[in-house]
Amino acid sequence: MMLWRPGKLLSITWVLLAGLLLLFPGALGAEGAVHRAAVGSSVLLPGLGEAAHSNSMHWEFLTGSGPQTILQHNGGAQAPSIHPPFAGRATFHPSNGSLLLEDVQESDSGTYRVTVNTGGRKSLEIQLEVLQPVSRPQLRASPLLAGASGQVVCEVAEGRVDTITWRKDGQPLGPGRVSRVSGGRSVLYLRPATRTDCGSYSCNASNGISWKETSLKVTVEGLSRHLKHTLRIATVAVVFAVVSAWGLIIPVCQSEKLRIRGELWRWLSSYTCGLVCIACILDGTAGILWMQEEGPSVAVLLLEITLTYLIVVTFLVATTVIFQPTDFSHLKSKKAQRTMGYAAPGAVVTVVLSSTFLIKNIYHRHAEGCTDFMDVVILVVSTAAVSALPLLAIGLCYHTTQGRDVSWMDKASSLEMSQPGNKDTIPS
Repeated sequence: MMLWRPGKLLSITWVLLAGLLLLFPGALGAEGAVHRAAVGSSVLLPGLGEAAHSNSMHWEFLTGSGPQTILQHNGGAQAPSIHPPFAGRATFHPSNGSLLLEDVQESDSGTYRVTVNTGGRKSLEIQLEVLQPVSRPQLRASPLLAGASGQVVCEVAEGRVDTITWRKDGQPLGPGRVSRVSGGRSVLYLRPATRTDCGSYSCNASNGISWKETSLKVTVEGLSRHLKHTLRIATVAVVFAVVSAWGLIIPVCQSEKLRIRGELWRWLSSYTCGLVCIACILDGTAGILWMQEEGPSVAVLLLEITLTYLIVVTFLVATTVIFQPTDFSHLKSKKAQRTMGYAAPGAVVTVVLSSTFLIKNIYHRHAEGCTDFMDVVILVVSTAAVSALPLLAIGLCYHTTQGRDVSWMDKASSLEMSQPGNKDTIPS
């Protein structure tokens, strides 16, 4: 008994398959062979190679309503006439029976059959698929906010699209995140959008004859529109509080002799308290916007109540100082005196601490996205410059009047020393 080894048996199998292909070249894959071509191009449909020895050859186009004759060749070297709608754009080669179609359109897609008669009837069917090349995809992203849902859309305007693939930073994306809405439209869902979703996305659309790819850099915002407004308002509130703090500190740091008094003191005190009052209003507004975005908070609600109290007190102090400064001398209650005296410093501390808290939390929210933090340098500088101008004007007026008073005192002292009665007499 002869035993066959697996390797020898495999070699014999390949030899038999090769012999089968040589004897019957159209046995594997000849029938139903698909030819793809672009719109407007030319395509050569092969014949059976037996045109020179055939008695007749027939090319036809198989449509839903039945076969449509393209040409009928009855032998000889003369080329047959081409029937519409292929007349003028089809060329027949009698030597091998092939058919050249020029300027093909999508309507030319279908099955073509060539039949030869050489004593026996033989036919070959060829599938032709005429495709419009895909246009370059258009990529667009909806506004992406960290923690919210978003999407990136890929649309192809022209051409039949067979496949749309997605990549992020060169790596393929899983099908679970992609939805094929229609033939030329695909949507990538980000649910919810996070910092890791930032990067370069590419959409590749292809069919049997062409492919095009487009890339888009996608960024995720960490701050919503309300939080950006909150950041701006809190920043202005801090600047106002710091500038007003200087207005409170300067008189305290002066000596009793050089301390600001009179009208300048009234204007300085009124402006300082008024600026603190505005800072409290801005800080309270920032807190309300924060709660609209993040929801109610007990800490922020208590802060709003405190700021409301400070707004009322600082407003009363500012208006009283400027319009009725003598009312302060009539205050007999020590509690009222303390309230009036500590309202502005306490408001400064409250605004600075609460606004700093809000800015810190806003910065943490921004870190959930991948955009640059909002630049507030120009806002800080311009706000500080505008709010400090009245303080500079008061300081300039103070130094001008103080210098004039000192000069007058010096002159008065010199005049007094020059009087004869003021000189010491030496006893004789």
